[in-house]
Amino acid sequence: MTTYQLMQLSPATLRQKMRDSNGHERRQTTWALLLRDICLLCFAIVYIAGFSYCFGQLNGYVGLASFCMLLSIRFVNYGYRVTDSLGALAIVLLLMGGLSVWLPLLPIMWRLVLNVLALLIILRLTTMNPLLGNGGVYAFSYIIVTSMSVHGAGVAPRGWALLLSFVICGVVLWRQHRNDNRQVRVWTVLRFTGWHDAVFRWQFRLAMGISIALFVGQWLHHGRAMWLGFAGMSALLPQQGPLTQRAMKRLLGVVLGSVAFAGCVVLLPSQLIFILAPVTGFLLGLTPSYFWASVFNCFGALTIAQGLFGTVPATELRIFNNAVGLITALLIAGLLELVWQKRQHKQATSPMCEADDGGDQLG
Repeated sequence: MTTYQLMQLSPATLRQKMRDSNGHERRQTTWALLLRDICLLCFAIVYIAGFSYCFGQLNGYVGLASFCMLLSIRFVNYGYRVTDSLGALAIVLLLMGGLSVWLPLLPIMWRLVLNVLALLIILRLTTMNPLLGNGGVYAFSYIIVTSMSVHGAGVAPRGWALLLSFVICGVVLWRQHRNDNRQVRVWTVLRFTGWHDAVFRWQFRLAMGISIALFVGQWLHHGRAMWLGFAGMSALLPQQGPLTQRAMKRLLGVVLGSVAFAGCVVLLPSQLIFILAPVTGFLLGLTPSYFWASVFNCFGALTIAQGLFGTVPATELRIFNNAVGLITALLIAGLLELVWQKRQHKQATSPMCEADDGGDQLG
């Protein structure tokens, strides 16, 4: 494989190839991993800064969301024909943009309802196969865009930023997937087949968990409600497996990352604090570890929050919000699993009850 071909692989795959190879092949793989990370980081900085420069600082978050979507769209389609997929992409961005304007104007209960519905629609449109990762990409994008709300004169730049996002992502979607799934239409994906559909139950759990975590954060009124949403999303992304262990890894990573950030702020000169986010962003691109990703993510989030709340309050808020978001998500997951098990038990015993009733009547 050429260096360019190696750069298209994930960090986890490249690390495995490094372990399995030696000599020139290992050096080439190591160089590909480092070069991939440097290129991604530089492109992300330029791309997001471009959105901030053209449409205002708040729309830098639209740039962040569309950057994540762009990276995903290169490799993962929506599972149906590309013309329908372009329509779905437009709907996804319209939901993000519209609700980033309307949600702050609504009572908190209506926000909860609309968040559940919007997330469920977005997940149905984009995530036929949870293992491919679209669920996390589009849920993250929804949270970040709707949390950075705009009003008045800020509405038009938000619209232009979303339109540019559609053009960029749409071009890549068309170029990469125009020959895929030509016979599959979008309504075959949207069709509800019942609660026995494991993918739908996962989508519903993720939408509910994120929305209720955001609801709790908004109800608490102490800032950065989106951190609860991110934490809930992170815990609920796996379709199967022990969610509690994943939540604990996230919480431990957040505690370590937050404390490490506070320590760096104390030890480093103030003029060097800005470098923490790009350095840890570089490290984030090298690790396939969920725990270390949770650690490194804290630096970017706290670099921004520090200017709003101060170092110690931001650190405490980061830990508290993540803990509450994770607990909320686990409670929702447990409750929905209990409801599903009771439903299964009821369905399994119903034919037996009917047979018993028929036997009594015959007797």
